[in-house]
Amino acid sequence: MREPDGGKTAILAEAGGISGREGASRRGHQTWTEWLAPGTGTTLGEITVLAATRSAYQQVEIGENPGLGRIFRLDGVVMSTEADAFILHELMSVPMAAVHGTPRSALVVGGGDGGSAFELLRIPTMRDVVVAELDAEVVRLAREWLPGIHRGALDEPGDPRLHLAIGDGLGLMEAFARTGRRFDLIVYDLTEADDGSPAAALFTTHGLQTARRCLAPGGALSLHLGPLLHRPDAARLLLSRLRQVFPNVAPLAAYVPAYGALWGIALASDTLDIAAAPAASIAARLRQWRLDTALRAYHADLHPALFVHPRHLQPIFDSASRPA
Repeated sequence: MREPDGGKTAILAEAGGISGREGASRRGHQTWTEWLAPGTGTTLGEITVLAATRSAYQQVEIGENPGLGRIFRLDGVVMSTEADAFILHELMSVPMAAVHGTPRSALVVGGGDGGSAFELLRIPTMRDVVVAELDAEVVRLAREWLPGIHRGALDEPGDPRLHLAIGDGLGLMEAFARTGRRFDLIVYDLTEADDGSPAAALFTTHGLQTARRCLAPGGALSLHLGPLLHRPDAARLLLSRLRQVFPNVAPLAAYVPAYGALWGIALASDTLDIAAAPAASIAARLRQWRLDTALRAYHADLHPALFVHPRHLQPIFDSASRPA
């Protein structure tokens, strides 16, 4: 799901804390605490650990608690849960797919829990979904323990349209770019990146330019901006980089209970103005795809509202520099 040492973990030195600190709880359960910023964090209690392994890259754990169901985390950082994974997976996949209209190929960078792959595979025009996951152990444990998130996308034998590519995400994209392989949609299903982590390379200008080279004409990219109110400067920086590479960048925000934060997402494209798509056209597309009542977060009337931001978020979303 994420490159090692990236995302929320790397900011914890500032807080003087340890991400994913375990504490004793009742009946031998664990308490998982994760810091988002100095003095601010999220605690999940009554955790039963179902599986854990140290891979060549990171600590991979599957837990469970009464409120969130199965919980997937890497190096002490919660990636997704059964209760709310659909929020980001839908918003990072379906809006840009609906505006595109006929996506036939998609690349998920990260996404080893299979949630983004599931959302892309239920688009009826889709013919090829590549999941480029760094860590084979993530896929192995997700396949066994997270069917409530991947919902069959990782099953073996599974959907013949799904292809797993185990390896470094940026390296795989560079190889795709060299060979001329193009995708209609690219989903960066990673946590937010911090300088010094391998994930950070995907979010540099070079990494974003490489993603752009992998997009087919009319294609679109989605990625996380991270916890907006806890790390506004990081979101501004990433939006600035995106706007140096893509003419059309549409940020949005969604609250994710497991993260305990208002989470930012950006959708970017050379040609698609995703934010301007009218609700009526989105509604027609979702009906055509028979997704109009199947989705749990996204719907046609929500689409234009996603891109209308409250005043306190406007300085984060609007202050980033745009190319001349």
